[in-house]
Order: sequence, then C-alpha cells, then structure tokens
Amino acid sequence: MKKILIFGDSYADANLKGTGIYQQDTTWYELLGSDYKITNNALSGTGPHYSFKEYYNLLLKLKKYEYEDYIVIFFLSGEDRIHFPKTNPEKISHINWDFYKKESWFCEHPKYTQEKLYYETFKSEIDFLFLTMHEELKWSNFKNVSFLHMNSLILNIKTIVFCTFGNKILSNGEADMDMTKLNNSNFYIHPVELGYISSEEFKDRNEDNYDFMDHRRNHLSQENHTILYENMKKFINNDYNPLPFVKDIDYKTNFGKTQNTKTGKFIYE
Repeated sequence: MKKILIFGDSYADANLKGTGIYQQDTTWYELLGSDYKITNNALSGTGPHYSFKEYYNLLLKLKKYEYEDYIVIFFLSGEDRIHFPKTNPEKISHINWDFYKKESWFCEHPKYTQEKLYYETFKSEIDFLFLTMHEELKWSNFKNVSFLHMNSLILNIKTIVFCTFGNKILSNGEADMDMTKLNNSNFYIHPVELGYISSEEFKDRNEDNYDFMDHRRNHLSQENHTILYENMKKFINNDYNPLPFVKDIDYKTNFGKTQNTKTGKFIYE
C-alpha cells in the first residue's frame, strides 16, 4: 500500500473539527485514509515556511529506495506566513505583510494577546525581514513548486500540489504563467486555488462577506470534501481531469456567519 504524506495548512489539518452541523463531516483525507496509509503533517494557520521544515525532515529521514513508496500532497499557503522564533506556528499567521504597501500589520484577535505583544516587541525586526525578503517572498511559491517538481523527478516521489491562497504573482495578475505545464506522471499542480473554490461555495458572495467565521471543516462543504477525495484518487492514478467542485450553496444557513471585515480575515484560518 502506498503511503501518503500531507503538508500544509487548515485545508488539511486533521485537528479541525468544524462546528454545528459540520462537526460530523467526513473530510477528504479521512476518506483517503481508507485507501492509503496517511501521515498528516498539516497545521492550521501555518505557511510554506513551517510546512517545508516538516518536508525537509522527511527527505533527511528516508532512504533513497524508500521515496517511491510515498505520495506527497502539499498545500502551499500565504508566502508571508513566517514561523518566527519562539512562537506558536498556528497563531503567528496573524502577523502579515502587505505586499503593496510594503509594511507589516497584525490581524486583531481577542485571544492572541501574546502574539500581538510579540509583534509589537519585534516589529522593527519583523519589518526588516519582510522588507529584505520582499521580492523573494513574492516569488517564493514559484520556487517552491519548482522544488517540489524537481524532487518528484529526482527522488521518484509522486507529488500533488494545491495553492490555497499562496501565489501572489499569479493572484495579483503580475505574471501569466501556466504552471500546469509541469504536470507529468509523477507531478500534478491544480490550476485553481482552494481559497477560490471555498469562496465559490457561497451562494450570495461579495467583497463585504470575505471576513467570515467559517463553520466548515477545512473550509469545505461535505460535497466538496467528497469531490476533493475523488479528485485526489484520480490524480494519484494520473487522471488529470478533475471532477468540478460544487458552487453556490446557501452559506448563511449552513456555513457560518460574517463578522467585522475591518478587524479579521476571510475564512482562511
């Protein structure tokens, strides 16, 4: 039996249970667990900086002949999600970098007083890091995809990649590059960000509703958890014609509630 290793953020975190009617939902990775042995390294609120630490540990632990026994599923989230020293990786994502204004900001949350104090204490150092690495961070997920693609070839390890909200250059229209040209029998990158798929579930969606208290497990309805599971099986078997995801469900009664758009984030936590 092939072994699957999952890396990423809240779209794959097995500790997220959902609320209300979504507490009992069966997730795509739980469904996949009936077919494969799953090791899930995903952690809500983290970004590539954290996820690749876990990935590097994998590469160093495995022997050369073991790589082909594994399938890697990797979710690339926000480039500015840095795991700063001596912080909780799940909560430190509330420190953000504005790629337009070139300044950091803290996403207010009443429970994250320690993280806010950390930000205020080290703001000058945080700004220095972000400003120094500004261009590198903007392009980092291009490099991350390239790195994962290279390893799929060199190590013969099947790799499936999704961006969640994790490609600033493409999302902001600064470049027109079709990364699916990298797809081959050992590598697949999905053409649509999962964050967009999540938001498309909302029947009545607009900019004002983008700050949303999400009740869904891993930001997906049960319908799309099932579809993602079916698509993952297709990708593993080199069928790169995914089933379409469900759109336009009435989120007001099923998915959660909106909150103040000036003090929080869209569903991505």
